[in-house]
Amino acid sequence: MDKEELLRRLEERLARGEIGERTYLDIKARYDAMPEASAAPGVSTPPEPPEAPTPPTPPESPRHAGHAGHPFRNGDFEKMIENTIESAMEQVAASLDAAFANKDEARRRMDEVNRRVQEAMSKIGPRIEEGGKVCVIRGSGTVPGGSGTVKGDLLADEAHVSGACVIEGRCVGEEFHASGRADIAGDVQVQEFHVSGRTNVGGDLRAEDISVSGSVAVGGDVLDAEDVVFAGSVRIGGDVKAEDFSSRGQFQIGGGIEAEDVDIRLAGSSKVTSIKANDLEIRIGERGAELVADTIEAENVYLEGTRAGLVRGHQVRLGPHSTVHTVEADELEVHETATFKERRPRSA
Repeated sequence: MDKEELLRRLEERLARGEIGERTYLDIKARYDAMPEASAAPGVSTPPEPPEAPTPPTPPESPRHAGHAGHPFRNGDFEKMIENTIESAMEQVAASLDAAFANKDEARRRMDEVNRRVQEAMSKIGPRIEEGGKVCVIRGSGTVPGGSGTVKGDLLADEAHVSGACVIEGRCVGEEFHASGRADIAGDVQVQEFHVSGRTNVGGDLRAEDISVSGSVAVGGDVLDAEDVVFAGSVRIGGDVKAEDFSSRGQFQIGGGIEAEDVDIRLAGSSKVTSIKANDLEIRIGERGAELVADTIEAENVYLEGTRAGLVRGHQVRLGPHSTVHTVEADELEVHETATFKERRPRSA
């Protein structure tokens, strides 16, 4: 290997931060002081005879290796560079506390660490891009007023959206809060899901505490919930499973509602395939509001403004403007404006 190639490799190591500038200049100065090896024109240099193997010895210090009177070959020089780097790294580790006692050195090192961290983080998601600004959420993060896009999944202990946000993957964490508009392409799995405005979830929504004010659309199921509170307009493609379900407004649910307590105040037109609960109460919240369901089943049932195919329960009360085809009840009360076509014993 010629001198130019060796110096090029030495400069690369300096650029990568493997050696310091002082080490680089020291090695380069000693190598520049060596005479250039030249061969006579047209005469090839005979190969050197192989050397006898020698037992390993501790690496020489850079100062000893470069003394006058100790000539070395290119291969020895490369080995010296490696030994110098290793020695320098050991010295850095051993004197870390001392280095940070020097404020200038500490600042330089921290700037370098921050630069490398930012460079690495910019290559991974999730990211929020807003007007050319990139913010990587790791732990807790906020999308400020305006608009932002999360490339891939959003993984955050707490995520707060104010304005508009598009999440191109899943949302996983402890809390998700949105005020404005939030579009989430995948599933949501959090402990608390609180949104106001307009929210779209492409997959399933899994959360213990769900509070929605405004408009929400969920493409899949709403699962693992303790409290579900809807106020506004809700569209859900699958089922809703919760401990307590409360709705103030209108909803379209492709599957069923399954909860211990169901409390619904109707506004507009609502539809659900089935409702299964222990205690169920549906009341008219505004004039002309109505709920359509195929099956309603609970121990205690009170209905207003409801059209259903089958209502089953221990105690069933059909309130104002309720129309039911078949009632299976141990006890039945019927309002003067309510009707049913058939009553039969409660099936198991």
